[in-house]
Amino acid sequence: MRHLILGCGPAGIAAAKAIRAAEKDAEIVIATEEAFARPYIRPLLPDYIAGDIPLDALADPQGVDLAMNRIEVRQGKRARKVDAEGRRVSFEDGTAEGYDSLLLATGGKPLLPSPLDRHPKAVVPFDSLSDAKRIRERAAVPGPIVVYGPGYLGIEACRSLARRGRMVVWIKPVPSRFGYSISGEFEARVLDEVSRRGVRIQEGDDIIFLRELDESFFEVRCLDGRDIRCSMIVAAAERLPAVAFLKGSGVKVGTGIVVDDGLRTSAPHVYAAGDCAELYDGKTGEVRINFGWRSAVKLGKLAGENMAGGGKVYIRNREDYTWLLTGASLLDRLK
Repeated sequence: MRHLILGCGPAGIAAAKAIRAAEKDAEIVIATEEAFARPYIRPLLPDYIAGDIPLDALADPQGVDLAMNRIEVRQGKRARKVDAEGRRVSFEDGTAEGYDSLLLATGGKPLLPSPLDRHPKAVVPFDSLSDAKRIRERAAVPGPIVVYGPGYLGIEACRSLARRGRMVVWIKPVPSRFGYSISGEFEARVLDEVSRRGVRIQEGDDIIFLRELDESFFEVRCLDGRDIRCSMIVAAAERLPAVAFLKGSGVKVGTGIVVDDGLRTSAPHVYAAGDCAELYDGKTGEVRINFGWRSAVKLGKLAGENMAGGGKVYIRNREDYTWLLTGASLLDRLK
């Protein structure tokens, strides 16, 4: 059997290890668009930006023994097209890979609204290790930093930059449409802790105009009429499942990749797990994108077991997506 996994995040790695545990002789290939040699823990990026941990501390322990387990990782592989009927994936670099079973674990990508999407020099997404390195470098330039985005990512971006001693203005638009929003009494407590760190919060505001002043500084105009001069805009924007490459593949896509309770997609021999998967919640009757590191590990493991012939059924645990990210642990991180 040849198993191909798109994505070397927590879901992809957990799936590969689950397959190897069940199939000692299977060929397992992980294709990732990341260029870094070792998988890393994305939730630790704010601590790296803050200067609290070194680069080496980001290494994902799950990824240490991939080679020893005969799991091949190929970097710089961005999927272009999936041919589900021919069981083949084409990549942007012109290469292609066949498979007996395929796991889509491509995660999510930040959705940059206008006008942020037109200013790559001024705007740095709060997303990948490459982005985190750029943010650390640009944070050395004196001057205020604007953080844009609602919810958990906005909080973490503010926290990391405030810990560097920077003046931070958080432009916090309407609540997130995807994932779990933070609201009510808990939101008030979190915002109070963010404010205590010296962050200026512009609740319900937005950016309507952005221009370059010189090589190092930019100006944003807010919905409320205020102009802010800043050294960069960190876009802690909403994340959407990375599914554009599936157009015409026969794999059913809603907001994310639609899967059943065994994480099977609409296409034979194709599974999905992690931030790109759209799961049905039997308790609430909702179809939801379950963003989160811990949920991705669980989903990946179950998908890998089923790719190896298992018959596991996924049972959702809300704490995997909410409290372990935005409960007491988040307040502790802010203190």
